[in-house]
Amino acid sequence: MKLGRLILLATSALMFFACADRYSSPILVERGVTKDKDYEGTYFVIKEGLGIDKRLKDVFLAGYIEEGMTNDMVNLLWGPPDRESDDGLVWEYFTREGKLITRLIWKYPEQARLKGLEDEKILDKIEGDRYGGSPAPSANAISNY
Repeated sequence: MKLGRLILLATSALMFFACADRYSSPILVERGVTKDKDYEGTYFVIKEGLGIDKRLKDVFLAGYIEEGMTNDMVNLLWGPPDRESDDGLVWEYFTREGKLITRLIWKYPEQARLKGLEDEKILDKIEGDRYGGSPAPSANAISNY
């Protein structure tokens, strides 16, 4: 009986640590919502993407971030930041060991994308690994125009 409980406890601990590794992965796209659910990204582009440049939508669907994206787009791709400034204008992502992967600097746009989204922030600057640990995109992965 004790052996059964020990096996159950060990299995539970392994499952917990396996899940925890996903959220501390150095490859940031593994932390995001759209990693396992492609329909989330497609839904966002179709239903919430009004006023967003088509090129940014293509980059988003390819799984990369770029200046000009909204904070919802980055959150869907990379998940919530590991550290956020009090004003929400700086997001930082770290490895499990505490090494900075990427720092994102946000700004409020001069003109809101849609009425009711006046407080929406857009990505202004990417410091560090702009691909969040993922390989750089190939030329044919994102449409150019």
